[in-house]
Amino acid sequence: MPYFSFDKIIVGPLTLYTWGICVALGFLVGYLFVFKKAKEKEINTGIIHDLFILVLIGAMLGGKLLGQGGLSIFGGLLGGLLASFLYLKLTKKFYLFFPIADLVALITPISIAIGRIGCCLINDHQGAETSLPWGIIWPDGLIRHPVAEYLIISALIIFLILKFLKPKLKKPGQLFFSFLFLYSFSRFSLDFTRSTGTPLSDPHYFGLSATQWFSLIIIFATITIGSRYFFKNQRSKNFKIKR
Repeated sequence: MPYFSFDKIIVGPLTLYTWGICVALGFLVGYLFVFKKAKEKEINTGIIHDLFILVLIGAMLGGKLLGQGGLSIFGGLLGGLLASFLYLKLTKKFYLFFPIADLVALITPISIAIGRIGCCLINDHQGAETSLPWGIIWPDGLIRHPVAEYLIISALIIFLILKFLKPKLKKPGQLFFSFLFLYSFSRFSLDFTRSTGTPLSDPHYFGLSATQWFSLIIIFATITIGSRYFFKNQRSKNFKIKR
C-alpha cells in the first residue's frame, strides 16, 4: 500500500490533530466503560471520576518522561498505575485496586487500538523492510512493515483473549496480570518488525529495543509475582465493596 500521512483536520481557525483525537477518544471510551461497570458493581463512581483525572495526568507525565526512549505506552501505563496506587492508598481504599484494575485491563486493549488508529493515520512508526504484500511503500522507496496496523490487530486479539478468560478468572487482579503479560509479550514480539538504525528508530541495547527490554521485565514480573498470586494455596479474601 502507498505511504500516506493524515495528521490534522483544519476547521476554520481550529487545527485538530488526528493522533490526539484518537488518543483522547481511547481514554474516553475507557472511562465510560469503567464508569458503567463500576456502577453495576456498586463501586463509588466518584472514585472512578477522581481516578480518571489522576490516571490521565499520570499517563501523560509518564508517557512524556519515557517517550524519548520509545517507551511512551509503558510510561503512560506506569504513570497511570502509580497515580491510581497512590490515590487509593492515601484515601484508604486500596481494597478497590484490583477490582478496578480488572475493569481497566479489559477495556485498555480497545483504548490502545483506538489510539493506534491515530498512529496509523499519521504513519509515525517506521517498520523494518519486508516483501509482504501488505507492506507500506515509504517515501524512501522501501517497502516496510505496517507496524501501527499490527499493534491494532494485536490489541484486538488481546481484548478477545481477556474476554474469553474473564469468566474463568475469579480472583481480583488475575485479569490485570493477564493483560500485563499479554501486552508485554505482544510488544516484545512486534518490535522486531520496527526499523533499526534510522533516525526514526527507537534506541537499541544488545540487539533489543528499550521497549523490548522493558517488556521482558514486565513479563518476568508477571510470571513470578502473578503466578504466586494466581495459585496461592489460600482461599481468596473477600473484597467488600462499599458505596
